[in-house]
Amino acid sequence: MSEFITRNPKLAWREIDGETVIISPEDSLVHELNETASLIWKHAEGKTLQEVAERVSAEYEISVEAARADVDALVTAWQQKQLVILAAEATG
Repeated sequence: MSEFITRNPKLAWREIDGETVIISPEDSLVHELNETASLIWKHAEGKTLQEVAERVSAEYEISVEAARADVDALVTAWQQKQLVILAAEATG
């Protein structure tokens, strides 16, 4: 079953010079994402992990398998920080 990524709606975020800054108002934490993580963040909303991996693969000319491993690792870290939610179906 495919899992869809949803950003935590309680977060505020902005893109600055190609990099993303995420602010968690509840705990006053700031998360700074590099260029690759920013690409994943921007294109993740309502997409499956596979769709995001395919986007990363195309952007950086790496295999889909390598991109998927990177996307999975990053999304797992984001889940632990409550930045994203994975669900069996897209929320809308």
